[in-house]
Amino acid sequence: MNEQEQKLRDEILKDAKRKAERALTRAKRDADKACKQAETAQASEREQALARAGERAATQSRAVLATVAQEIRRRRLLAREEIIERCLDEALTVAESLPAEEYRRSLGELLAEALAALGPGAATIRVRPADLDLLSPPCLTTLGIESAGLTVVADAAIVRGVVAESHDGRRQFDNTYATRRKRLRERLRTLLAGEIDF
Repeated sequence: MNEQEQKLRDEILKDAKRKAERALTRAKRDADKACKQAETAQASEREQALARAGERAATQSRAVLATVAQEIRRRRLLAREEIIERCLDEALTVAESLPAEEYRRSLGELLAEALAALGPGAATIRVRPADLDLLSPPCLTTLGIESAGLTVVADAAIVRGVVAESHDGRRQFDNTYATRRKRLRERLRTLLAGEIDF
């Protein structure tokens, strides 16, 4: 091989080597770029996955908190009902164990309230058999209640208190201890609805 051929060959090899180096540099640059893109895409996917997991955790947390809040409210309501029932039971026990004179006065007040609720006119008053004598005309006068137009009858279904009815039966006012307890329970519930905060 002569010198010119050798030069040509060396030049071709140099040119091929330069082209190969450029291709290799380009390939490395493209590979780095592809790696960076893959890393960016992977980081983005990871962030999106974390965001979705965070949203799920927040949703679950809100659901748990709502359930806890609901359970707290339920228990508060149950405690309030328990307190109301205990108070009413105690009041009823006290009312049922009143001394005779205080019970007679209580019966008179219940009757006056029932008659006021009924309005003017003749009325039938129902009481338990044991209370019949406590509302005789002389006793009514002592209690300050006009006995004219009133008929007092025994009713074994009544435990304590009075039920007043107009003679025509159109109007009735139940003022027994049991009914008053029910009315009081509703008033207490309404009154305490926003008051008791545990």
